[in-house]
Amino acid sequence: MTHIRHPELLRSLRSTNYPFVPAASLSNGNVFFVEDTFLDAHIYSTESSGRYYLSQVKVQSDKFTIYVGDSELPTRLHGEVVLPVVDSVVRLVDDYGRPGGILVSSPDRLALLSTWGVRTHTFEQGQTEFCVNCQVPAAYPGVTGLQVADGQIASGKVWLVGEDGVVLRTENYVDKQGQIVPVIRVDVVGDPLNLQRLCNPADLFVPVNPIRVIRVVNGESTYDCYPDEQGNFNIQMNDSLTSEPALRVRTTPAGIVFSVEGSLISK
Repeated sequence: MTHIRHPELLRSLRSTNYPFVPAASLSNGNVFFVEDTFLDAHIYSTESSGRYYLSQVKVQSDKFTIYVGDSELPTRLHGEVVLPVVDSVVRLVDDYGRPGGILVSSPDRLALLSTWGVRTHTFEQGQTEFCVNCQVPAAYPGVTGLQVADGQIASGKVWLVGEDGVVLRTENYVDKQGQIVPVIRVDVVGDPLNLQRLCNPADLFVPVNPIRVIRVVNGESTYDCYPDEQGNFNIQMNDSLTSEPALRVRTTPAGIVFSVEGSLISK
């Protein structure tokens, strides 16, 4: 739950423009924020350019969305408030779901925004600019997002899966400060079956069709020979039937050759 440690600070800021700058008008000519609509703010967008200000409030029938931007992008951050209002804080995130800050208020103060009417209410920087001490750049110690091939950025909980000969594993790394930090190690070992994975492998790769069984036929008797655990067959000649066998077995680039050596005996 949210805990306010210094409520006396917030009480001292009542009847002021804080967290907006003192010169902010808090009105766009049609609607306006009362002086204590927001009690505090802490903004730390991953990407920013200049000073932050509250740029839009989009009121809908079941919720309203608060947008915070800068001079480059008015809708850099946003936070949704569901009606009826029960939360006292508005959590700001960017378009990719990365956290970018928080607005502190109360349910009764936030509920006033839902009375503005169903539409998008736009503000300029001079009307709702935040104080400098509410804009705190955050030093991110690691990766905040991953950009994929189509330009989208994945954030939050992301699964990394190695395919096609890519092996991922975690290791401990000692940084310059001597601290042990976990890192992701990527090993590209290659895929021996990469041609078979292509869309049309028949034009590029001849599939291996290994021998699965050798059947020996001797008259009416048959015997099936199967490979060993490594898939190998062992074919060799022996002298069990004759002391001087003429059968020869040899291998060639074309395959296995069986032959009988010697010459015919002439009478």
